[in-house]
Amino acid sequence: METSYSKVDVLRGASVAAVALMTGVLVALLPQPGYQTSRLVLFAMVIVIGWVGAVGAVKRQFSLTLAGAIGLFLLGFWQFTIGLVMLPTSVILLLTALLVRGSASKSNGGLSGIARS
Repeated sequence: METSYSKVDVLRGASVAAVALMTGVLVALLPQPGYQTSRLVLFAMVIVIGWVGAVGAVKRQFSLTLAGAIGLFLLGFWQFTIGLVMLPTSVILLLTALLVRGSASKSNGGLSGIARS
């Protein structure tokens, strides 16, 4: 039996992997010299926004995934060092959001399709 995965499934997994990698990098950068509470707050915000986008990707919710992508994109310009990790993650989340929206419009509506049958 051969299993085939759609582009949406692959990007959903890539979104979670990218956010997990971003979380690991930010946790590794946190104790570097010059640590202040503001760094902790910024990194916490970035990690939460990234995981909101990842949850949206897993649940196939366009708005959550798009919110995560836009949030990471906007915060990625604040500090160049973490932007190198955040901007590619936001691009992956944005692509996932667009494909999730496209696949949702092609389907017949999930539970409403079940109710019609």
